[in-house]
Amino acid sequence: MNYILEIESKNKSDAQKKASEILGIPEEELDFETEGAGLFGMMARKPVVVRVKTRGEPGDEALIKGVLLTLIHKMGIDADIEDFEDTEENYIAHIDSEDSGILIGRQGKTLDALQFLLNLLVTPELKSKKRILVDVARYRERRKKKLNKLAKSVADRVAKSGRSVLLESMNPYERRIVHLTLEEDSRVTTRSEGNGLYKRVRVVILREEGEEEYYEEEYYEDEGEE
Repeated sequence: MNYILEIESKNKSDAQKKASEILGIPEEELDFETEGAGLFGMMARKPVVVRVKTRGEPGDEALIKGVLLTLIHKMGIDADIEDFEDTEENYIAHIDSEDSGILIGRQGKTLDALQFLLNLLVTPELKSKKRILVDVARYRERRKKKLNKLAKSVADRVAKSGRSVLLESMNPYERRIVHLTLEEDSRVTTRSEGNGLYKRVRVVILREEGEEEYYEEEYYEDEGEE
């Protein structure tokens, strides 16, 4: 099996201890490959880089944590996993980092790219075929609340004006939030438009059967957050 975690520390012993804590696996059940160690294991001038493998098949949580932190490390960013959730549908890794703004990116697109790559690398190896969500500084939680509020506000506007509203481009997770928020609203309906990963959601007034749809539109674009 390929290594599941690459960690950098001041010496091999410290790196091995950190790896064990991150993965939740005893050191004696891990194998370590070390780069940068000094003569006879003495401290080198440069930090020691340790690649970690499990002797048996790693659990889903250990695999996700290891690969995720390695990807972030390759970006030149220090981070920790502050919480890990195993829900009915998803695994959710919550990241803590002083560079949270860089990890999130404009409108969350850096975070989306990181999450996409993690799923691409790890999902085929998981025992439970759940989707992996990555959150930084609770960005996705805040974003969900914002989209819930936005969807309800736009629904009110559409119901009042009769004009459809086209929202900003969103990833599948965010579009689903909008669709579900307005699913029970008897005044409007929603649909996705566009191609590719990022599509727009259109909110349209529901009319009586046979009545022509008034399709003049407004366009809403969220400024997003860094």
